[in-house]
Amino acid sequence: MQLTMKNTRLQFIFLFITIIFISCKKEDALVPLPVPEVKLSYISFKQDTIAVNLSVTTARKENVGSLFTTSIEGKLPDRIVRKNNLIIRVTGDSARAYKNTEIFASYTDSLGVTYANSISDTANKVTVTKLQKIKQGIVEGNFTIRVSNTTKTKTLLLTEGKFSTSFFE
Repeated sequence: MQLTMKNTRLQFIFLFITIIFISCKKEDALVPLPVPEVKLSYISFKQDTIAVNLSVTTARKENVGSLFTTSIEGKLPDRIVRKNNLIIRVTGDSARAYKNTEIFASYTDSLGVTYANSISDTANKVTVTKLQKIKQGIVEGNFTIRVSNTTKTKTLLLTEGKFSTSFFE
């Protein structure tokens, strides 16, 4: 009986050591993880002299009629009280300067009044400085755009515009 207890105890110890040995593993060498690029999503500009900062932005490919465009959109998260929204479309998909007929813009002010640019306005400039055409790729740039209401009785100048957002595929 004593011999059986010793065997059982030895078997238990052997099983315990085996489990510990199997569960142990060699750790790999410490390798630093790459720091992810911080993606700030915003569109900021001056509406005449008033600073406007919009968030919730995306960039995406769109077709406007037979025209292929890249669209950049900024709006406020709370669109019920404050209706500000800006959509800039450029006729292309590369990082470069766009002007005149290459720009379509639509701006909705805080009161809900919608404005659009005139494609012949020479003040309109959008420069896309970075465009990564992959999902979650970064799109950055700056702009100056003049927009008018539908009756052309009120015109706003959107200056010192900057945007940074991610590409939505």
